Amino acid sequence: MDRIDESMSETLEEIVAGERAYRHEGEMTSFTEANEEDQEQVGISVVGAEGSIAQAGSAERRFPLESVSKALTLALALEDVGPGVLFERVGMEPSGDPYHSIATLEEGEVGVPSNPMINAGAIVATAMIRARDGEERFGRLLDFFRLLCGNPELDYNREMFEAEDKDLNRALFYYMRNHDVVQGGEEDLLVPYLKQTSIEMNCRELARIAAVLANGGKDPESGERRISEETVRIVLTLMLTTGMYDQSGRYAVEVGVPSKSGVSGAILAVVPERMGIGVIGPALNDHGNSVAGLRMLKQFSQRWRLGMFN
Repeated sequence: MDRIDESMSETLEEIVAGERAYRHEGEMTSFTEANEEDQEQVGISVVGAEGSIAQAGSAERRFPLESVSKALTLALALEDVGPGVLFERVGMEPSGDPYHSIATLEEGEVGVPSNPMINAGAIVATAMIRARDGEERFGRLLDFFRLLCGNPELDYNREMFEAEDKDLNRALFYYMRNHDVVQGGEEDLLVPYLKQTSIEMNCRELARIAAVLANGGKDPESGERRISEETVRIVLTLMLTTGMYDQSGRYAVEVGVPSKSGVSGAILAVVPERMGIGVIGPALNDHGNSVAGLRMLKQFSQRWRLGMFN
């Protein structure tokens, strides 16, 4: 993995400064107030070998993971049950539909989500995590997130969880339960999924998680294995092909690294064997991806030749 140096830090400062020159006009996310100041809170962090860090802008600002959490939930589910069991109930293909679409469950094998990076697929992955009940299931998820990011105090935003519009996710859950894709109650299976989208962190912590994935599942500082190599391979492949909603193909061409976005404006990006990146930019485009995040990652990728096929 790359060691962070002064030139990389300077690059990040330049990118953030350039991004702040834009007027970010996009849909505001639910956790911020709709004002211009919030739109301009852009930040980026990079974690390289031995946990060395470079960052710029609002990198210490905390935000909910939202759909970024789906990549990590998938990793834990794969560690628990393995790909053979998990992919009997969720597919591996891009959907081409919005991330919260019910229509996609009516395509192909009825009730089976097309991939784990959309809401329905992430609900299935969460249900696969081994636990006696919903409280233990979410506890295991939270402990896993804490271990990866190196912050034992990491927690979820309770007000945000309570304010979450749960009805559409309930519809997805009960449709899949009707087709025996998930089996169990809402409190045990759906609520842990809703809570994990409200877990809050900053760009530095997000980049550290990305660095674990970039390092083949090993902690960048201690070298201890956190995730198996096979799980990392599967997660990164699905991030590359489906992690940026229905903009994944274009993103793969323009940025070229496995990534997962969320409607908080966060993006987790992984450059295998080199570095992990975390960005935040609250203004969203029509696909639900961060306007600033996409632009910053494209510039950074081109400047440092990060694309997987460079």
